[in-house]
Amino acid sequence: MKGERIMEPAEYDVLVKINKEDIHIVNYIIEGEDNVMNIRSIDGEFLKIISPKDFLVDTIVLLNSLREIINLEIYEIRPNSGKAD
Repeated sequence: MKGERIMEPAEYDVLVKINKEDIHIVNYIIEGEDNVMNIRSIDGEFLKIISPKDFLVDTIVLLNSLREIINLEIYEIRPNSGKAD
């Protein structure tokens, strides 16, 4: 409808393909980056990280920098549904 505003997602899910043995390394580093992102869960074979929209680029940069020390791949980035699943 005319004049209707489209709401941008407040948060994004970043699905990361990673060895389960390496999740603790990512967790320690994320704890040091307060309020940038949170590890949410294991979603099938992927680690699900939630990132506020204002920090999405920082999240991607940080995860890509970790590729130098652990084997990980950003598989998908999608708007978060707003649920804590």
